[in-house]
Amino acid sequence: MKKIIWIFFLLLVLFSCKQSLSEEFTGEIIIIPAPAELTTSAGIFKLNENTSIKAGSELLITAEQLRGYLHPATGYLLPVNSRKAGGNVIELETTDELSSLGDEGYKLTVTTNKILISAYTKQGVFWGIQTLRQLLPDDILRKALVNDVVWVLPCVNIVDKPRFKWRGLMIDYSRTFWRKDITEKIIDALSYYKMNKLHMHLTDDQGWRLEIDKYPALTEIGSRFDTIYNEDEEKQGYYSKDDIHEIVRYAEARNVEIIPEVEMPGHSLAILAALPGLSCTGKTPKIHPFSTGPYIHEEILCAGKEETYEFLENVLDEVVELFPSQYIHIGGDEAPKAEWKKCPDCQRVIKENGLEDEHELQSWFIKQIENYLKSKGKKLIGWDEITEGGLSKTATMMFWRGWMEDALLTAVNQGNDVIMSPTTHCYFDYTYETISVKKVYSYEPLSGKLENMNPEHILGVQANFWSHIDRDEPKMHRQIFPRILALAEVGWTESVKRNWDLFSYRLKQHYKSLELLDLHYMTK
Repeated sequence: MKKIIWIFFLLLVLFSCKQSLSEEFTGEIIIIPAPAELTTSAGIFKLNENTSIKAGSELLITAEQLRGYLHPATGYLLPVNSRKAGGNVIELETTDELSSLGDEGYKLTVTTNKILISAYTKQGVFWGIQTLRQLLPDDILRKALVNDVVWVLPCVNIVDKPRFKWRGLMIDYSRTFWRKDITEKIIDALSYYKMNKLHMHLTDDQGWRLEIDKYPALTEIGSRFDTIYNEDEEKQGYYSKDDIHEIVRYAEARNVEIIPEVEMPGHSLAILAALPGLSCTGKTPKIHPFSTGPYIHEEILCAGKEETYEFLENVLDEVVELFPSQYIHIGGDEAPKAEWKKCPDCQRVIKENGLEDEHELQSWFIKQIENYLKSKGKKLIGWDEITEGGLSKTATMMFWRGWMEDALLTAVNQGNDVIMSPTTHCYFDYTYETISVKKVYSYEPLSGKLENMNPEHILGVQANFWSHIDRDEPKMHRQIFPRILALAEVGWTESVKRNWDLFSYRLKQHYKSLELLDLHYMTK
């Protein structure tokens, strides 16, 4: 009898050991961007058909989003605020106790029977959900049922918040127009990696891509290349107002803010092709592909005509109604002054306002636009050329010319907010030989003289993809991915927590995620 009891005891121990081993997490934790604090403990959480979601009234939409993220691959339609007997729970909460983590920080705790995502705001909870998705097997990103996966997460405790508030990507829609579904796919990827801004470069010399009711010629004429160039239909076109509403809603639901850009006073060939009276010469130019040159046009909006400001104010009225962002980007870069020098209207404005030269005229021009945007409750962003001729103390500067450190220091010294987007690390139309993933990852926005100069005015980082070279979706993807994942970690993770060797390993594990997000990528 004792022997039977002893054998039974041994079997029980072996069974318990087997159960214990099966309850340990055997995968890897490969979160991008790396969280601020992460500790692990023994055990796993099993997501199954009995799991439920608990959320307060302010987070019900977020809870529905979480359910929507989890349903396609698992087949589980998890109940919200209706817990099944014996099931485990995912709880979402906002609490003032986590105000120190800011609007985007969150705390994620996984135990064997509960996942708790808590934050100061619903934005923070949403970012915690993205981390939760990355803790699950990659197949959670599939849009169809997966039958052979056990949906388990490691028991962890994560406390996380971003280093910078601006973590963005600019896409050029002028030189090549990108369909709405392509844009939404990019938004999904940005959101998954906690990037929170999509800057839409909607107008330039190669096209006007936004419906404006008051000026239908902008899209009738300005959205198309001249017929002599035989450009593909898919590379030209524009967004209707309904399209923009859909994109903005889609982005807002994923914690991504859409920043529109309307270029002025230069890079305005598409405007002048539709409305030549707004130029200094009155000539009607032809819209051509970027590759046929010239790369920078002498044509420019006339700064001396009242009609120019009336036009821009009318356009901005409609832009402001379309885009809820507090920011409107007005370009301001690469504006040749040759036509202004010869234009009697521009010279009159210089004289009447006591301006020194055409550079001060551009500064004066920008200030008129900024004042109008202020009256609409909006903030102006411009490329770093807006420092030339004097910079308004309230404008936000996007620093792109890495060699123009004086412009950067001028803005920071004056107390202007700055977004770091230098050609040295952040121009994703450049080749990987010029800007490798490792080089992007090495970028330190607060290096050099900036270390001790109003660092709170450095809003963050942004990558720019100009669409003059790579003009189809797979090529565009490969220029952006996986470099944007490196910049995501630069923008989110404190520099002392960053390590290239560890990141490059994690990055390779994320290639499958990129594939499941339906994205092409480079492996250089």
